[in-house]
Amino acid sequence: MLKFKLELSKQQKRLFLEQTIAYTNAISYILEKNLKDKSTNVKKLHRLYYKEVREKFNLPAQLAVNVIRETSAIYKTLWAQFKELKRRKPNSKSVKKFWDKPPKRKSLIAKYTHNRTFSVKPDKLVVSLSTYAGRVKNIPIKGWNKHYEYLKQGKISDPILVYDKSSKTFFIYIPITLKVPQQKPKQIVGVDLGERHIFGIASTTEQKELIDIPDEYKHRKQRYHSLRSELMSKGTRSAKRKLQKNSRREKRFTENVLHIMAKQLISKYPNAKFVFEDLTQIRQNRITYRGKNKEARRHAEQWPFASIISKVIYKNTIQYGIESEKVNPYFTSQTCPVCGHVDPNNRPNKGEVFTCTNCDYTEHADIVGAINIALRYIVKKQDENLKGLLVSQPNAPRELT
Repeated sequence: MLKFKLELSKQQKRLFLEQTIAYTNAISYILEKNLKDKSTNVKKLHRLYYKEVREKFNLPAQLAVNVIRETSAIYKTLWAQFKELKRRKPNSKSVKKFWDKPPKRKSLIAKYTHNRTFSVKPDKLVVSLSTYAGRVKNIPIKGWNKHYEYLKQGKISDPILVYDKSSKTFFIYIPITLKVPQQKPKQIVGVDLGERHIFGIASTTEQKELIDIPDEYKHRKQRYHSLRSELMSKGTRSAKRKLQKNSRREKRFTENVLHIMAKQLISKYPNAKFVFEDLTQIRQNRITYRGKNKEARRHAEQWPFASIISKVIYKNTIQYGIESEKVNPYFTSQTCPVCGHVDPNNRPNKGEVFTCTNCDYTEHADIVGAINIALRYIVKKQDENLKGLLVSQPNAPRELT
């Protein structure tokens, strides 16, 4: 996803702001109307709301279609969240009140369609966007130099127009697909993400190490938390404005730190295939694991693991042409990588020291997790390669008599 700033005149900015607000309001309108049926069927929503959206919000045809598609996608997400919540807490108040209020779109975002409502000239670095007042052509874009190269090389998909309220600026996010030549990895690196140490590393080249987020980053993150608590306790209008500003600043800071950590990891292990745990249910698992200790949960969740994994994956793919893998995360920190013995007592009190109760193998718990992650990928790959090679009745030659 490439991010570019749009260089707009005052009149153009006003035009796009009006349309983006209309687009956002149209989504909120259908979300509210659809609350009774909670339908995710695009054809049904199109039949019910397409004409109304075009007339009421004065949107171009394709943007009205995109509004309906986005509404369908939002309700699909809500249904998935509701089913997961019902599975975990079937009789809770959250389940009973889940559908009480309609969802609402707050961010000023509009999705465009490539070669219909949007076009780009990579050589001239200009874009063209549709509006209710006609097409606005040759809008200059500014961004990172590397992104200019990717824009010229990659296959372009449907972009997203975003209005940043704090800077009063429009940005265009353009998804692209790059063709990267595949390379064979020189090593396999198991990566265990943790709270105390951001990375536990175990490589097939016998390298083992723990990588921490620098203390200066941790201290700054703590300052953001303290300031947030102070502003929330005040509750004044001024405090709320500062709270929003602080939130945006913290988000940018966190993203920057994760980019730095991902880049350092890739630079330290060039031409490696990184293997991670599949952390799809990480939030639910950590809430269960941490219980009602809010402070412990906050420390566990202040660095978004899924985000740093995605950054390592795409940076490593672009730089070396090597795809990363994910494996089953269960019991990676309780399984002995030497004898295979699984026991919660291998890691007493969920501490940092792992000691196998069967063979007495001792190692740091995060290193053990990384070793098991790498081993699971190797075993999985071996099973795939052996399919069809082993048969119950091999075609062996007969003995000569």
